[in-house]
Amino acid sequence: MFCGDRASSREDAWPLWLLKHVSGARPGIVLAERGGRPIGSWQAVRPGVRVKCVCRECNNGWMSQLENRVKPVVEILLDELPVSLDLQAQTILAAWAVKTAMVFEALGTKRVWFYSNSERKFLRDQLQVPLRTGVWIAKCVDPPAAYCSATQLRGDTPSVDGDVCTYATTMSFGPLAIQVITTRMPDEVPVDTRVTADVRVGPWDLVALPVWPSQSRATAWPPTVGLAGEMGLSALSDRLNPGGGEANSGSGLAGA
Repeated sequence: MFCGDRASSREDAWPLWLLKHVSGARPGIVLAERGGRPIGSWQAVRPGVRVKCVCRECNNGWMSQLENRVKPVVEILLDELPVSLDLQAQTILAAWAVKTAMVFEALGTKRVWFYSNSERKFLRDQLQVPLRTGVWIAKCVDPPAAYCSATQLRGDTPSVDGDVCTYATTMSFGPLAIQVITTRMPDEVPVDTRVTADVRVGPWDLVALPVWPSQSRATAWPPTVGLAGEMGLSALSDRLNPGGGEANSGSGLAGA
């Protein structure tokens, strides 16, 4: 999916080193939903979910190198101790989060992916995050071992010229939640045009800490408000749905 060659290698959609950190690599139950409806559950004989979407050269090359570079950054966040993420840490975390969001797309049934061939290629060649992408991190309280939700917020066919499309991927690994949101605008919209979105009412500035576009000052971790379990993760996934009602402590947010 990143170079156009035949998919000859299986990639861990949830990085195995990360699952070992948050769950001790114990087998567990995998639950799957589509459109809010359960579509199945199964006992995992090994932790994680693998998908055949990349070639061996990508998997063992730049993707492995990216995992090694982000590992110390993520492990510091998982320790839940006060820490500041500098510009370099923010940049590598954002690139890794987008790579993971792209791999998650391969788990779906749609043949047309949101992220384009050129966006995946630029990430592979230059670790370049797609235009109009935001990446945030949040703290989970009483979290599941791993979680992922992907939502097409606006527009159904990202390949149609003139369409406005927004795609959000929300994932968590133990106490760390990450959200990647990318918006694609028509070609005639200037690159430097500011894009804004309505969000559900809630203390999101206290919950979700921006790491991309990279911040000029260090990002202080952890935030003062956390996400309570799967309900909190669902609230984060749904925060760009302004008709979803008000987010408060009764709908998945809790003091961290």
